[in-house]
Amino acid sequence: MRLVVGTNFDDSLLEELRKFPVKYIFGSETVTVTGHGRASFVLPKVDEERLKQHASIARSYGIKFLYTMNTATLQGREYSSSFMDKVKREIDFHANIVDGFIVAMPLLISYIRKEYPDIEISVSSYSRVYNVREAEEYISMGVNTIIAHEDVNRNFKVLKAMRSLADVEVITNNSCLWGCPYRRTHDLISSMTSSQQGEKGIWFEYPIMFCATDVRNDLANLIRMRWIRPEDLTYYEEIGIDRFKIAGRNKSTSWIVRAVKAYSERKYEGNLLDIVSYPQGRAVPKVMRKIGGPSYYDVLEKVTIDNSQFPERWLNFFKYNDCESKSCVQCKYCDIIAERVLKVDGESPGKMERLSPPIELIPRFEHED
Repeated sequence: MRLVVGTNFDDSLLEELRKFPVKYIFGSETVTVTGHGRASFVLPKVDEERLKQHASIARSYGIKFLYTMNTATLQGREYSSSFMDKVKREIDFHANIVDGFIVAMPLLISYIRKEYPDIEISVSSYSRVYNVREAEEYISMGVNTIIAHEDVNRNFKVLKAMRSLADVEVITNNSCLWGCPYRRTHDLISSMTSSQQGEKGIWFEYPIMFCATDVRNDLANLIRMRWIRPEDLTYYEEIGIDRFKIAGRNKSTSWIVRAVKAYSERKYEGNLLDIVSYPQGRAVPKVMRKIGGPSYYDVLEKVTIDNSQFPERWLNFFKYNDCESKSCVQCKYCDIIAERVLKVDGESPGKMERLSPPIELIPRFEHED
């Protein structure tokens, strides 16, 4: 087992992580030249000197540091030679203090591999590598590790084929919708709001509101999400994948340690949402209360998923059924699982009235000048 864990730059976190099979941590400065995969306003304040110190401590514990340069866009600025000079300086600085890079854009991958032929490069989940051909393309660019698109997490046939070509990392605890139509927009907003020249007034990423609406309208969407239970890691190890990413660099130290402990021990007794990112229920109701929005998201704070109630081999279904060519409306497998494990205020949820996201509230997610 090789765990790859998002860091919140609390040095005491490293003291805890050294107790577990954590081989890498990942992170970046709060705001960077290129931008990265988390909006700056949800992250701790970190500058180059703090990153350098934290990476050094991690290395002293035998934990490698991967620098997240995984923006989904350079906003067209890559056509500017002066901007690209800044990008190159950012890469050159970090190449001397980190053990590798997590990158999404082929342009950045190509530059790093050309200038630093021996440094480790992981292609980010922001590249959305979903099939073998896409994996082959990134491998030809010189990446060492494919961080698979979350949507492929239960497609064991594709994962096995990818693993035959390169090292593969799967994300264990993101709560992205299966087949999310908001993902690309969310990737771009996160990337732009974490870049030095990006929009600075935004304080909430509105695609999460759309996502929360889908979850609130059909709670079985929580089961359709491609998180991985600690008890189910063996499914991936059976096909040669032992590199597991635990997301949460915007979380508290206690939250991250709880998740790492669960995956290290391959067991978690309690509410699965305790170790899954779940901004739909943790953030959206609070945001709505802050701006005087609708209260119908409050139900998401009351949802629990009893991790002890999953059938022992529940993932077998996905080994023999093709979700890509099936309608969830017709299939109903995740609905059946939801009936068994999901509760609202300790009770089985009834059918929810279908609502639309309050798009008129989006301008309120920016600070007024």
